[in-house]
Amino acid sequence: MLPNASELIAAKARIGCAVRLGFADPECDHVMERDRLEQMGGTLPGRIRNALSMLGPLADTPGCEVALHTAHPHNSVFRFDVEMIVTPHLFRARGYQHPALYLRRLSPHGIFESFADQVEQIWGTATPFEIEEDRGPTA
Repeated sequence: MLPNASELIAAKARIGCAVRLGFADPECDHVMERDRLEQMGGTLPGRIRNALSMLGPLADTPGCEVALHTAHPHNSVFRFDVEMIVTPHLFRARGYQHPALYLRRLSPHGIFESFADQVEQIWGTATPFEIEEDRGPTA
């Protein structure tokens, strides 16, 4: 775990790296469904809210966008230009039990492009997220 991850990402955004962080909307029915499937006892929405509250400098860093989506969370995708890590969500497994797949873009076709397209489609439905200074996170 990187306790200063938000500061590292903010520094990248300040030097020109485009950063987009998409989170499942903690109020979304799909989040509660995932919570039940992973047998998390109703804690997943709070875990998402906690992650959002830890954004620190990312919330107001130029070049960094944060948004919430309501798409069903079948996997998590972390994309870095021509590389990505995909963690497919397995039935009745918790997050740390999901495998991590390392993918590289080798052509304009294939599994990398399929996941990249999925990210773009979900991002296109996402709602910008902003932190209100005196009241905490809001959607």
